[in-house]
Amino acid sequence: MDYFDYSQELTEDFDIESFLEESQRQEKQRLEQELERIEEQLESREAIHKESLDELESKLDWYTERLEDLRKRSFGKQEERQELKQRINQFYQEIREEKQKRWRDRQDLEKERRQLLQQLKEVGQESIWELL
Repeated sequence: MDYFDYSQELTEDFDIESFLEESQRQEKQRLEQELERIEEQLESREAIHKESLDELESKLDWYTERLEDLRKRSFGKQEERQELKQRINQFYQEIREEKQKRWRDRQDLEKERRQLLQQLKEVGQESIWELL
């Protein structure tokens, strides 16, 4: 991030208007960069969520197929059936938790995004003359 050069002597030639314009421009740039970061996080987290969900659903399908095979073979052990049912229920629970986690994470990022958009709007509306 570039900062305004404060090292110049405050003389009669110091232009407060330029100083304020540069500060405003830098603040706007900082907010825009932060918005880009949030957008990237949203995309990245969506991809991670999809990958996690696909993996859980794949495992769930595998256990469901095994349980169905046991049901077709009526001589399957009751203990094994119960274990598979329990494992299937665990995967359903993990899927629900993953979806809830995604929803909360997305809500947090969207809230931060809205705040940044509001700040960006305020920076754009500020008049240098209002500050003087």
